[in-house]
Amino acid sequence: MINLNIFGVSELFQAPVLTAGHRFMGVAALLGACFVFTHLITVIITCVVDGFNWGINAWILDIGGFIAAFYFAIQCGLSSNSKSVEFRKKNSWICTWAVLTIGARILDILMLFGVVKWDEIYVTPEGPTLWSNIVSEVIFGMAFTVTALIGSLMLLTYPEDIDPAQVENEFK
Repeated sequence: MINLNIFGVSELFQAPVLTAGHRFMGVAALLGACFVFTHLITVIITCVVDGFNWGINAWILDIGGFIAAFYFAIQCGLSSNSKSVEFRKKNSWICTWAVLTIGARILDILMLFGVVKWDEIYVTPEGPTLWSNIVSEVIFGMAFTVTALIGSLMLLTYPEDIDPAQVENEFK
């Protein structure tokens, strides 16, 4: 048991029957908290080093992605504490978000390293801005998203915390 207060979820890994899927969701919540914190630091570093003139597209995508990550980090924490059958709908939303976000993160990583140039979104960062993006987006962001995807898929496809007969009745 981990007794932390992350986004109002005071305890993680508290499902009545703690399965590997629940553990993945708890770890995803912790990685999500790390992402949210490091992303805020990245925004501060970017504003100090490069200024506030990122362009409206970059600001909208950044704020939208941050709000979604914050929300889904909370949902991962709640999922780690819930029966899979009771949290099934939200786990399916976590799974959907994770699949879409992995695609966006791959594009973001390619843009960060200059493989893909898309100036309407942002110019490839350099120096401290690049390094802070690597920590927040590549390390914590991708780990958070992949862990949430694995955990949600485990809880959706093979919920080990319920009787197999109950699975057939619940999902017909």
